[in-house]
Amino acid sequence: MIGDRIKELRLQKRYSITRLAEKAHISKSYLSQIEKGSNSNPSLQMLHKIAASLGTSVDYLIDQTNEHVEATPYVTEEWMELLNKAIGQGMTKEDFIEFYQYLSFKKNLQAVKDSGH
Repeated sequence: MIGDRIKELRLQKRYSITRLAEKAHISKSYLSQIEKGSNSNPSLQMLHKIAASLGTSVDYLIDQTNEHVEATPYVTEEWMELLNKAIGQGMTKEDFIEFYQYLSFKKNLQAVKDSGH
């Protein structure tokens, strides 16, 4: 049921599995398992990422409502304040991108260390 809704919305947006997985920052195989129903109990965190990437709500994905509701944006007032503060201190879009890439690298490096490879 969840997988069917995800696939339906993905196809409506003309996203490939790869594109949606990239937008949601999850693996393509994990998304495929959810869509096929072989993973029928994805975590709420993963559902939130998928829902946000599809522009809908988690409630819609888990069929608690039949209405396709636009998702509440990730960018809260607190995020906007933080962003405005950083910009006010001279941080550029390129700085944000570089910082994001650094954090992604650091998380990936930690994941490799944690896996013992």
